Amino acid sequence: MAEALGCDTPPIDPFDVVRRERRLIHAEGDDFGDAFDGRIRYLGRRFLIAYNTCYDRWPHQGKHHSKVLFTVAHELGHFYLPEHRRRLVTSRRAHDSFTEFVADRQIEQEADAFAAGLLMPKQLLRRFVNAENFPTIERIKEVRNLFSVSLTGLLVRWTQLSDFPCLTVAARGDEILFGWASESLRSQGVWGVRRGERAVGKEFQSFVRHSQTGGGYRESKANGALYSWAEHEGRRLLTQEHYFYIPHTGMSWCLVMADEQDFERQSY
Repeated sequence: MAEALGCDTPPIDPFDVVRRERRLIHAEGDDFGDAFDGRIRYLGRRFLIAYNTCYDRWPHQGKHHSKVLFTVAHELGHFYLPEHRRRLVTSRRAHDSFTEFVADRQIEQEADAFAAGLLMPKQLLRRFVNAENFPTIERIKEVRNLFSVSLTGLLVRWTQLSDFPCLTVAARGDEILFGWASESLRSQGVWGVRRGERAVGKEFQSFVRHSQTGGGYRESKANGALYSWAEHEGRRLLTQEHYFYIPHTGMSWCLVMADEQDFERQSY
């Protein structure tokens, strides 16, 4: 999609795609409170996209908050993905979504994946992700600002494109909700996270306690162990970890990074 639009530098504006498809898509924004993040409906000749601008009350640069941009990209996923479009045309009912990897339904996860790929194309983001094994929090935020995306969307995409062993984990309190493993980590036998279990790392538990009492955005870094997050026989395999508490969702997002050479040492 980015190549078709001639986008060779970030950021990618999903409204450019809407304008490109103006014969088939009409998009309108308004403050819909907590009713939905995005809505799409087929009206006979065109698809109507409604996007929730309540998130524009949060601090941001540009016309819209990155959450709004992700939502528009998510709804474009429902438009472009063939099975999604077929359902919309067949039912002619409005389809509501909550975006940025908070929904369990496969159709929403697919649209989220489309949005992440549209806003952070592999050919543009990959070189930033793979510049170093252990990026700093500041470097991650610099890339976030360059692409005009949210931290949550970037962390998921970061793991998807990383050549290094890493995990992106989402947690509510200290309960692990879901996560993604990089291809390098999967090659070491780590396919997923300890979903539904408690994250037992002391540093992360301390971060959660302070985040819940403080109420605002927080970030921190720590050292940990891979077994705190994922099933792996190398219980002593150490990690570097970045934590981000996102107050409007009440969730913590963690980037867990390991050294590939540590796996090689443990294989002997």
